[in-house]
Amino acid sequence: MNRAMLAGLLALQVLIVGVVLAWNVRPPEEPDAFFDFNPDEITSFQILAEDHTIDVRKVEDTWQLGDGKPADAEKVSDVLSKLASAATGWPVATSSSTAERFEVTEDSFQKRLTLRAGDDVVADAYFGTSPGYRKVHVSRASGGPVFAMEFSNYELGSDNSSWLNKSLLKPEGALQRLVHEGEYALKLVDDEWVAEDGSELDKTVVDNVIGRFENLNVYTISDAELPDEPKALLTWTDDQGETSLSLYHLEEEDDWVATSDRVDGQYGISTYIAKDMAMTLDELLPKTEEDEPAPEE
Repeated sequence: MNRAMLAGLLALQVLIVGVVLAWNVRPPEEPDAFFDFNPDEITSFQILAEDHTIDVRKVEDTWQLGDGKPADAEKVSDVLSKLASAATGWPVATSSSTAERFEVTEDSFQKRLTLRAGDDVVADAYFGTSPGYRKVHVSRASGGPVFAMEFSNYELGSDNSSWLNKSLLKPEGALQRLVHEGEYALKLVDDEWVAEDGSELDKTVVDNVIGRFENLNVYTISDAELPDEPKALLTWTDDQGETSLSLYHLEEEDDWVATSDRVDGQYGISTYIAKDMAMTLDELLPKTEEDEPAPEE
């Protein structure tokens, strides 16, 4: 073999080694999304968790819980968007025993999510244990390997309260009049709240009370047994007309529950908010020197 042929073979070897090295050091591919659906096309979803079944569906342009209560549309949109783009990468397990240990099988799962677009099921998966921060083991209900997906299991709320529109009791539009039966009637005059009986009011306290109504949020759906009479019966006028809200105090638990003639059901309200909403006329009046606590000696 002559010198020229040897040189050619050596050059070919160098070229082959270079190609192999270049292939091995190429940038890793972007991880694939686990699901394949368009969030805008989803019309309903179901979450199974332990003994609970959560149904959320779109009715016309609004999201509702299975019993018709309004759902949090912003949360629904956020969760669906995260799921549609949640990446996985390579499978972390393929054996049935490992899938069971990761709690992503038909007989052992933490949560099962089913997404529908109309009558079509576009996603059906088991969510199980967490392999790390903001990650969850997931597997398709139809079978296949287990993946570690970039998603937090807690975002699939496992009770109706976690999907509820928490502002369902707040006034619609601008608040114009507020009545606490047996205590006071307030109305808005030139951007200032005044008492209809002419009582002088503490503007700071009144503005705080009005703010509780204007920004009213509940925190849970309540199934508590309510007292015979509400602690406060409140009526207000807003852009949708007049509505009444009954505020109940469960003294033993120091919980507060509200019901409305505009929305079915009963809902828990944080104690510090409810106490302001239930204030009496005396508590809205300016403090006098006699009302001020005596200084400590």
